[in-house]
Amino acid sequence: MISSDPDAPAAADPAEPRHRGVRSWLPKVILGVVGLALAYFIFRYMAENFGGFEQGVQAALSMPTGWTIAAIAGAILAIAVYPLTAPAAIPGLGYVPAFVDRQGGFAISTTIPFGGGPIAVGTQYAILAKYGVPQRLAAAAVAADAIWTYLMTFGAPGIALLLLWIFERRALTGESCGGISCSTIDAIIIVASIVCLVSIVAIAFVLRSRTNAERVGNFAQGVIGGIFEFIKRTPPNVVETVVGFNDTAAEMVGRRWLPITLTNILAQLTPMLVILAALRGVGAEGVTVLEVFAAFSVALLLTTVPLAPGGAGTVDAALIGMLVAFGATYDQAVAADVIWRAFFFLPQMVLGWLAVGLFGITRRRARRSAVRG
Repeated sequence: MISSDPDAPAAADPAEPRHRGVRSWLPKVILGVVGLALAYFIFRYMAENFGGFEQGVQAALSMPTGWTIAAIAGAILAIAVYPLTAPAAIPGLGYVPAFVDRQGGFAISTTIPFGGGPIAVGTQYAILAKYGVPQRLAAAAVAADAIWTYLMTFGAPGIALLLLWIFERRALTGESCGGISCSTIDAIIIVASIVCLVSIVAIAFVLRSRTNAERVGNFAQGVIGGIFEFIKRTPPNVVETVVGFNDTAAEMVGRRWLPITLTNILAQLTPMLVILAALRGVGAEGVTVLEVFAAFSVALLLTTVPLAPGGAGTVDAALIGMLVAFGATYDQAVAADVIWRAFFFLPQMVLGWLAVGLFGITRRRARRSAVRG
């Protein structure tokens, strides 16, 4: 007898789907646990080796009411602005679908280390399809948003250091970044900037024509194919992916590149308002806006190394170290980091998972209604 419930498991071999499910999710769970353990040891190392960690938490808790309100307002603005990148790419898309799409993608990609990105992309496709966005347009919008985020994540630290040198005649070399070698951070920023510039050239080349996309795809397929052959795995079809990006995104990017760029800049930079308010609230008056931009950009760069959910530990260490390098005391830098996490990052993640849960419930109800009716 065939079950009428579309969510019921297949009757032929119910054990096999469960086995595949465990094999699919177990590595992610293990990596998540390892990441959280690593974050714990990083925070423990910071607490034991830098006096003022507990004082920083206390400073965050005792911040004046006015600056607390300013930090909360900044967090609300940052969360509200974040979904605007979706209607920038898809004209006519309402704010609610955009909110569910972008916040849900944020929650999944930041919570699940080593694999959250592909899961987030698949979920965003499904969310946009539920709201009537054609598959081709949804694919183009999600791809463009991911690429713009990637480019700004890698490019912002270099831009920040360049602006610091132009307007404040300041460089990191020779300074102490809260126990981190600033020369190492300089090297990371230079490498990230080169990656960003090369990526911009490659993306522009791919978008220019389908033939160019095939050339880039074939080159990348050869490189990646060699790596996968070495590790005895089947390589992904890179050519199809690159050509598909040209097919779906070239026209949209050509028409919508300006609003996509502006909204992504807003989405990336508005969380800085929380850190600025926090620093002023705990008395770190000497840290300038450009210095906060540099510190925050370097911290965001480390989110590309998904060792723990949300970059916990590594991102915090970089943000605190950079703020110390720019003149904040260690407890002031810790307070700013704690407030950024508590007022912006955690609420956005919770809202994102609520959006994903709401989407899942409404989709299941729609499926059941379709079967019954």
